[in-house]
Amino acid sequence: MAGGRLEVTFNPEDVSRLPDSVTEGAVQLLDLRQRGRLDDLAEHVRIRREGGFCGLDVWLTLLVFLTAGAGVGFKKFWKDAAGRHSRQLGALAGRKKLVSPSSLSRALDAVELGLLRPSASWLLAELPGLDEVLKHPAVQTYDTLGAGWHVFDVDPTVKALRHRALPVAEDLPEPARRSEDTAAPGYKGRKRGDVVFRQATVQHAGSGGWLHAQLAPGNKDSVGDFARCLDSIVATCERIGHPLERALVRMDGEHGNVPWYAACRERGLPFITRLNRPKLYEDPEVLARLREATWRLVEDSLAGPQRSAADLGVMTLSAGKKTRRPDGGVYDPIAVRVVACIFPKQGKAKRGRTLDGWEVELFAVDLPADAWPAPEAITAYYGRNALENRFAQEDRELGLERIVSYHLPGQELATLVGLSLWNRRVVVGFEMETPPAERPVQHLRKPRTDERVPACWPRDPVLARFLGELDWPSLLQRRPGWTFDAGDLLCDEGRPLTLTSVRPTPNGPTRTSIIFRRPTGGCEDCASRPGCLTTDRPRAPKHAELSVPIELADKLRARLTNVRGKTDTIESITDTPGRRAVHGSLFLPATARQLFQAIHVGATLRVAVDIPPQPRGPKLLAFDVADRQRRRKTWQQNVDRHALPDDARVSIDISASPQLRAFLGQVRPKASVGGSF
Repeated sequence: MAGGRLEVTFNPEDVSRLPDSVTEGAVQLLDLRQRGRLDDLAEHVRIRREGGFCGLDVWLTLLVFLTAGAGVGFKKFWKDAAGRHSRQLGALAGRKKLVSPSSLSRALDAVELGLLRPSASWLLAELPGLDEVLKHPAVQTYDTLGAGWHVFDVDPTVKALRHRALPVAEDLPEPARRSEDTAAPGYKGRKRGDVVFRQATVQHAGSGGWLHAQLAPGNKDSVGDFARCLDSIVATCERIGHPLERALVRMDGEHGNVPWYAACRERGLPFITRLNRPKLYEDPEVLARLREATWRLVEDSLAGPQRSAADLGVMTLSAGKKTRRPDGGVYDPIAVRVVACIFPKQGKAKRGRTLDGWEVELFAVDLPADAWPAPEAITAYYGRNALENRFAQEDRELGLERIVSYHLPGQELATLVGLSLWNRRVVVGFEMETPPAERPVQHLRKPRTDERVPACWPRDPVLARFLGELDWPSLLQRRPGWTFDAGDLLCDEGRPLTLTSVRPTPNGPTRTSIIFRRPTGGCEDCASRPGCLTTDRPRAPKHAELSVPIELADKLRARLTNVRGKTDTIESITDTPGRRAVHGSLFLPATARQLFQAIHVGATLRVAVDIPPQPRGPKLLAFDVADRQRRRKTWQQNVDRHALPDDARVSIDISASPQLRAFLGQVRPKASVGGSF
């Protein structure tokens, strides 16, 4: 083993150096102070309590905590990093110190939704400066007529909590669970748990910015949650000066009924969502429209089935008999454009319905057909798949799956802090590498017809289901070579015969005859015609009459009557699409966040806080009458309680990249890597 000389030198601990895990948090605090946002933040985050820390201190503490990453809880974060440097971190924002775990818990328990929610839009958009990003052409989507749209995703998510065993015995205290105020029984989706709480969010698709977030136990008030989400979209469009008629709201199938359509219409917001009406897949008029449609290929991402789409027309939808408005009133019927999307599918459909070998999905598309033809509308809807990736990114980067407070308003406050941090990262990354301000160039639209769709598709699924109940081997015993396949009776030459009628009277005490028929001229070129038909009449079709149970014959007769007696209730769409191809936003919000986070790598912050001794009055005398009477303090007095005194001195030394120094306003020669702040 090679030898050598080893020298070890000990130096005093550098207590002024902040841990690397709080570097970004410290920068965020400096950023808030430099932008003059601390006073505004104190005004918007209010917690009603006497004594203790105010809402501003809670927000700043959670902000530093969430910048540390998703892999650590608050107590460990405090023990390993923030606790030892609480005074230094607080001083960066003009506060005496950050909030300890016990104090934070008590403060979050005092959060009130009535004080928090009116400020949510400001906290998510105006505090991080998101509106300037929203105004940029790069985050918009452009339709076939060249008009710019803002696309908003409304998607509630369910977070499930599991209950551990809770022993009960006479000598044990009365059992109680901390989650009783947080969650309630409800629909859990694919998640495992005993109780759930629901997070309703709105994200701007182009910029990746969050515009609204609120929590609720269980999932009962979905219409009320949805209305508040839409109100945040309206407020956003008003702030940035964008017309509501070009603000597209994308929703999943949960919102596929009249109450949600009505909420959008009442606010003048166009929308697209799955149509949640299972009976339409067996409606004779809808089936006829599917057969008559010209199917155009949807833009293929090569990551799934090749879809096609077609406009079925404008349908008037009514709410269910038991569906009522929150105030007890009824919903008026709503006329909405319906678009069908299909792709080859065998077996049961995951969504929609499998009809005759194709999966069919119906969508309510409240968009102008000339600006958003059917294929482009379906492409726009499936663009919301990116939202699932962003939910995963939110979990990885911010860890908002963690329970910060079992008081749900306190948890909602922590959620707003995290999403505001996300938005600030996007904004700063955007400012570092701002895209060109010119609108993107749109190419010519090139629609393509789907040649895969067979003629006369789809066959009637109701008739096919009824006919499938028959004992076909017995019925075809005297017809060798004949078969029944998925609703069609096939002759020995493999030519299909279709059910056309049912005899009006039974041909026996328990049976009635049904008649199958080939189309006129359908047997003209058949080699077996001479021995199959008893007539020489040209173009005569083959008839086949079979005897079936009366009960089933009545069902078949009723269905045929329904199909033939259906009146036209769907209004056709004849608008001519624009000439341009729809152009979606190409902005990369994840890259913007990464750009900002990268400038903290290798940075070192040293903070020294010098607070001169403060004069103290006699212990046994109050400052004034109000102090002696323990009067309630104003919001501003509560903020001032933990503010740094005016004569405090905070010295900051930063060793960092030129990008971080420039972000903080330290314009220095590139050779310099440090400086006093």
